[in-house]
Amino acid sequence: MTPTVQRARFRAMGSAVDVEITGGSPGHLTLARDRLAFLESCWSRFQPYSDVSRLNDAQGESIPVNPATIVLLESMEVGYAATDGAFDPTLLEPLVSWGYSNSWIDPSARTRLPDGVQSRGFIRGLSVDVNGNTAQLPPGTAVDAGGIGKGLAADMVAEMLIDDGVRGAKVSVGGDVRVIGEGPDDGGWTVPVDDAFDPTVTATEVMLAEGGLATIGRLRKAWITRDGQQAHELLDPTTRAPLPTGFESPAHATVLAHSAVWAEVHATLVMVRGAVNTFHRLAGDGLGARVVDGGGQTFFNTAWATFGR
Repeated sequence: MTPTVQRARFRAMGSAVDVEITGGSPGHLTLARDRLAFLESCWSRFQPYSDVSRLNDAQGESIPVNPATIVLLESMEVGYAATDGAFDPTLLEPLVSWGYSNSWIDPSARTRLPDGVQSRGFIRGLSVDVNGNTAQLPPGTAVDAGGIGKGLAADMVAEMLIDDGVRGAKVSVGGDVRVIGEGPDDGGWTVPVDDAFDPTVTATEVMLAEGGLATIGRLRKAWITRDGQQAHELLDPTTRAPLPTGFESPAHATVLAHSAVWAEVHATLVMVRGAVNTFHRLAGDGLGARVVDGGGQTFFNTAWATFGR
């Protein structure tokens, strides 16, 4: 018997959110919405009193933060190390300099950087006290939760729902998806992957019993700078400039992993280093990868076939 699915759709973290549960109640959907709103209040760089904004402002001082923020910071450090710096959450200063200073949802909400912030910080200089719930960034370092925050939020909310008694959950936050427990599709979950150039079109689907998926692309949040240059939110950590937009460069990458946050980190790796330099490595780690280049050609690594259909 196919389990009954309950769904809620709303916005959080500047993104579309889709929550599906089996074996739960409408109260679980409210719980998911409230938790995402809380995580956004902790991690948004557009909210001046969030943990992330206060950490950036503190510039080397230790401050109290929510335990969820400590998990975020530790995930940033692990993601940086796992990708040899291709995923770097400390590029907030160049991102703001390129023009992404205001929220897309509320243009009146603006990122404010303290004096002395460097164009690339040092996430490995992070210090956290898990027992005391305090954290400290090195002077000159400012972080942006960005995509990793969405992936981690999807993981946290899905796991929270299971802990609260639902049989299964799928949580999607802006293209980062976590599924866990009993799903409606032969016990699993069907997860759509958007077209690289038209997000209203589904390009393909994957079947997941449990795990995470992240899709990122350079066409989702893009703009023209004041001097007429094309810009987008995905920066090359080496040049601190938006990734190239040529036909042979990745325009869109999707990675399948054991969690949404791990998928997000490695989707960034693929975008920064390219399919040729990353596909074999990801397949060796059991991570499926799909890339669409600027010319519209699609490429898969060997592990993708384990999930895709």
